[in-house]
Amino acid sequence: MKSTRIIYHLARADFFERVRRYSFLVMLGLVVFLGYQAAIGNIALELGLYRGEFNSAWVGAMMALIATFFIGWFGFYLVKGSVARDRETGVGQIMATTPLTRPLYLIGKWLSNFAVLMLMVTVLALGAIVIQFLQGENTQINLFAFLSPFVFIVMPLMALVAAVAVLFESISFLQGGFGNIVYFIAFISFIPLFMENSTLKQYPAFEPTGLGILASEMGIAVTAIYPEYNGDFFLGGGVATATRIFTWNGVHWTPEIILSRFSLIALSILLIFFAALFFDRFDPSRSKPQQMKSSASPSALKIDSTSQAVSTPHLTRLNKAANRFSFFNVLITELKLLLKGQRWWWYVVMAGIIIACLVNPSAVVREFALPIAWVWPILIWSAIGNREIHNNVQQLTFSSASPLLRQLPAQWLAGFIVTLLVSISAIIRFIVDGDTAGLLALLSGTFFIPSLALACGVWSGASKLFEILYMLIWYLGPLNKLMALDYIGSHGNGRPEFFIPFSIVLIVFAFIGRTRQIRT
Repeated sequence: MKSTRIIYHLARADFFERVRRYSFLVMLGLVVFLGYQAAIGNIALELGLYRGEFNSAWVGAMMALIATFFIGWFGFYLVKGSVARDRETGVGQIMATTPLTRPLYLIGKWLSNFAVLMLMVTVLALGAIVIQFLQGENTQINLFAFLSPFVFIVMPLMALVAAVAVLFESISFLQGGFGNIVYFIAFISFIPLFMENSTLKQYPAFEPTGLGILASEMGIAVTAIYPEYNGDFFLGGGVATATRIFTWNGVHWTPEIILSRFSLIALSILLIFFAALFFDRFDPSRSKPQQMKSSASPSALKIDSTSQAVSTPHLTRLNKAANRFSFFNVLITELKLLLKGQRWWWYVVMAGIIIACLVNPSAVVREFALPIAWVWPILIWSAIGNREIHNNVQQLTFSSASPLLRQLPAQWLAGFIVTLLVSISAIIRFIVDGDTAGLLALLSGTFFIPSLALACGVWSGASKLFEILYMLIWYLGPLNKLMALDYIGSHGNGRPEFFIPFSIVLIVFAFIGRTRQIRT
């Protein structure tokens, strides 16, 4: 009973602390925007030429899928960071002095993560009811058909996402930007793994997002009416092609399906106890102590207790040469800070990518080598613009002479130089092959990447925003041939006419944000 009260109060306090943050309000606003896009038809669920009647079952399933994809994907980044916040604010060190065990603490964090995610799911569910009445095709509310996708599909997935966030915060090398990238890649890889693997397709209920269950059940319903249905299944916007409507009354929930879905909750609990094995409980003794070398002799450490008269201090006037500002020195320092901490294997992989760009023809470099080259240094770019706040030296930095005109341009230029260096072999290849369009797209990309990093870093004060946005743009544009976001020119001529002006806007936006930081 005492453990239950501890978990409840820990989760409750953490939940209320989260929902007061601006990041939660922004995410909630995006959820409302998604619901609005679904209401006006910009986001739709279609099966090729067919779609279901907008009854409770169809609307509930559509909004449940939107919740699993959007909140399951990006909600992870919202809830991840609670343990790190306790560590940074000193709350964790206070908890470490109490009898609170590691499993109890992590269970509380898991429940708090789960509550935050389900609050956003609830907003989408309320929006689904509005959509059903706005469409007017069937205004009769069937609560079970409407709520069952949220209960049996969305809720277990949110429990799993909440647990994965706790696990990532408990394992040291997954706590930062590397963990953010790992989750991004894992999420986008998991769905094709289940939907395209013939063995896994036989167990659609175990597919975390519920896509397998809904695609199978809806496919059976539409095939019974339209035998020519070819198996297409699409959730998105901008390509509405459905012209035929059928009635779908929801998933036939068998005990086996429900049990398989709730097994994700059991898996979540197992992940929490597994995370407790790695969690340090804010105990610095579990980390390897650093040996401090001292050249002073033992006798030098003795304190001289003899009283002496205090001499009047005399301040030496600074040499004029010492006050001279050198932008080149600041730029070199920023470059060193960006590259600091990279291991030898990072440079080996980067050298391999550079060689691959040099020896392959420009078409291969555009489609394969350059996208890899421009995602490998993402953790370097993500530090631009937020290093001062991350290291808690913003008061010292912002109070220096002309921090806006001296430091910020050096940060952007350091990021630009890094981008240029990792692209140098591709530039040479494009020049040799006479690929002017590819060269222009590449140059526009070298402007865009540090500009986006600088604006995200300044305004968010953290690296997470850039990592999420950049990975999303990189995934949709160069990898999935969305031409509007193809800043590399992987499948066309790129869009330098957009990305160069947009980069300038981002730089101006970053200057505005830094000016605001200096004044406050």
